Amino acid sequence: MQVRSKKPVWFLFKVLELLLSLGCCIIHWRCFNDEGVPHIFLLCGAYGGSVIICFVSLIGAFYAERPTMKHEAAFGGILSALHFFTVYAHMYMATLEEFRTDKWPDFYMCCRDNAMLALYAGAIYLLHCTFALDLMLSHKGKKMHSQRSKRPLRLYFISLGAEAYLSRFWLFQRIAARMLTSAQPSEHSSWRRNISSSDSESDDQEPIDKTADPYERGSKK
Repeated sequence: MQVRSKKPVWFLFKVLELLLSLGCCIIHWRCFNDEGVPHIFLLCGAYGGSVIICFVSLIGAFYAERPTMKHEAAFGGILSALHFFTVYAHMYMATLEEFRTDKWPDFYMCCRDNAMLALYAGAIYLLHCTFALDLMLSHKGKKMHSQRSKRPLRLYFISLGAEAYLSRFWLFQRIAARMLTSAQPSEHSSWRRNISSSDSESDDQEPIDKTADPYERGSKK
């Protein structure tokens, strides 16, 4: 049976999320220095915390044996909500009378730019959460459902063609592989596999349905 890993999909999400959250940090720091946008805990915590979490998650992608869908969904959902809150916070600050000075147009543009980037970041985090929830809830059974609408999502790194091309390279194969490989699985790993196989990444090693559409099938490695 042919199998394919979805770890590169989560890796791509985290790269995009890291870049967007880092962009929010940079814009916020520039606006604080140049236009006097105040430092508030929500902005610093949401952007700075997201950058740290995404960076640690990227490192973990190389060493984690199997991503867990509960963790991926929680990670995406919480950070999505925080970024959406910062959108409201920026636009609320832009309406306050205390900031209506001669530099208010520049102040407003800073708030607007940061809010727009935070909105894009929140959308990516929300998409990450949605995909993880779909896989967690719909991939409990090993057999492919007869109704196409009830089958688990088939996720690819950018696209089917891009994944097929990148699969030739060693770095992509390393990202896709389970890094913690040993002759004897650890007791902790075996225990987790036995009690939580439904929310662990059964999608990480996903069987490919040979009767499905050719476009839906992953490329052979």
